[in-house]
Amino acid sequence: MPKIEGDLAEALCVLRDYFEQRQIPFALVGALVPALLLSSDIGARETRDADHVIKLQSWAAWRDVIAELEGLGFTRGHGEEEHRLYFRTAEIDLIPFGIFDGPGEMLIWPKSGNRMNMTGFREVFHYAKPTEVTPGVMLPVVPLWLFTILKVVAYLDRQFPRDLHDLVYVLEHYEPVGQSPRRFDLAGEVDGLTYETAGAFLLGRDVRLNASGKAMDLVESFIDHITDEHHSVINAILREENRLFLDVRRQAIFQLIDSFRKGLA
Repeated sequence: MPKIEGDLAEALCVLRDYFEQRQIPFALVGALVPALLLSSDIGARETRDADHVIKLQSWAAWRDVIAELEGLGFTRGHGEEEHRLYFRTAEIDLIPFGIFDGPGEMLIWPKSGNRMNMTGFREVFHYAKPTEVTPGVMLPVVPLWLFTILKVVAYLDRQFPRDLHDLVYVLEHYEPVGQSPRRFDLAGEVDGLTYETAGAFLLGRDVRLNASGKAMDLVESFIDHITDEHHSVINAILREENRLFLDVRRQAIFQLIDSFRKGLA
């Protein structure tokens, strides 16, 4: 578990108490998820920010929530990041699910006009499980297979390389707790899999078994476009890792993605 303390730990407690009191469904969905469920090696940012999804029906309800949170010590950002709140040094991204302004499950932020594809978010409230995020504090946290879907959706929306970095981290480290023999078994049973890539295959299989049809189509379409190790997505990952000219890493990332593809099939 990452060392969550100080302002972020306090912010998480305040948010939990507020959402539970107001009976607003919520869950953690951002970079904090793999740090909590796998390890804290993913990076430093998860110890200062947390992404929440909450279920609301209107922008009026959203404005009420923001006003009430400001009364509890949260402040708004000054840019066009309408989802961003601060609790002293802690950053909280708050995403409302259930307010659809565009075609399908599309959220359009009222100030910036930015569009946000909400594919996969409907499942958040069904699959999130209570998880200890800091000593004595339990919050609903999405499973890693759903985190993976949300990261693909996020990257397609905004093209942030850090979303790809988070995705690759899960591909590399995925394996449900308590089922460690599965990697060894798969490495011998599935053609082309190694112990290092078997977790990515398992992740793909869990996405296939659990994802909605729309989410599955979106993930498959994204992955199917990555046909070789020189694809722009892999270049973006290597730049984010500062390893653009490391051929061994380039090959390893493509093998992870290819194993994930096999799991999806």
